[in-house]
Amino acid sequence: MSTVMLRHAFLIMAHEYTLVLEYLVQLLDHQNHGIYIHIDQKASALEKKKIKDLQYRVKKSRIYFLSRYKVFWGTNSIVKAQLAMLNQSVKEAYDYYHFLSGADLPIKCGKTIQAFFEENNGKEFIHFGTQQYQRDIQQRFNVYHFFTRQLGRKRDKKCWVYAETYALAVQRRLHIDRTKKHDYTFYGGSNWCSITNAFACYVVKNFPTFRKGFYFSQISDESVWQTIVMASPYRQNLYHDRFDNDCGACLRYIDWERGNPYVFRREDFEDLMASNCMFARKFDEKTDLEIIEQLYHTLKE
Repeated sequence: MSTVMLRHAFLIMAHEYTLVLEYLVQLLDHQNHGIYIHIDQKASALEKKKIKDLQYRVKKSRIYFLSRYKVFWGTNSIVKAQLAMLNQSVKEAYDYYHFLSGADLPIKCGKTIQAFFEENNGKEFIHFGTQQYQRDIQQRFNVYHFFTRQLGRKRDKKCWVYAETYALAVQRRLHIDRTKKHDYTFYGGSNWCSITNAFACYVVKNFPTFRKGFYFSQISDESVWQTIVMASPYRQNLYHDRFDNDCGACLRYIDWERGNPYVFRREDFEDLMASNCMFARKFDEKTDLEIIEQLYHTLKE
């Protein structure tokens, strides 16, 4: 008896054309797949054109391009871009939606990925940090962060560091606790996840309830999926529901011990192949092209 293959949407955040991104869309190319790419509005016209030219590399999938937001590290712009892709893709009612970055690659062949999700159909693949990380997240959301965009990831502009430090000190002196306004708890983990159509539709419908909680926050993209799923009936469908920082919970092999995150190299090939995860990040052809080509030629069907 034949089974109907699941349909998958891959929602990719990209800010520039890279060989990794090109290989990623080719490895995902399948008649049951839809590929959605949000191109950072800050990207140059040339970069946008090069990314859109990837449509000629895709033979079987339907591919869509969005460029709605300027994306800045740690800000709500990341969440907005991800939700823009989700809002568009749920119209096609895929079985699963996978959030990926342009620096990701699958580390299993298409047949293995398809079989895994068929076996675990209905599960939500969302990562949670440790118990201590959950406490840190809740403290982070207690107060308003007004200068996340200005601070940036490097936090190397002293005037904005002073402004942020002062604003946080004043709020704590006044015992500000913004979480009292909400009837849900904030949780955190990786923003790269794989979710079912049912939960995706739930997010699209109910996000307005959560939106204000993420205003003037910091790194909100690493809390949105965790917070919403834990406040929903879909928490009972989590593939891995422990707060233990297990990357297998979201099926992404990400190494935070050797880097921020670590960029995989050719000597990591066997470890990548042996992993139970379906995807891995991060890859960069400027650091090591060989591992990228090795994965591509091994997995391309």
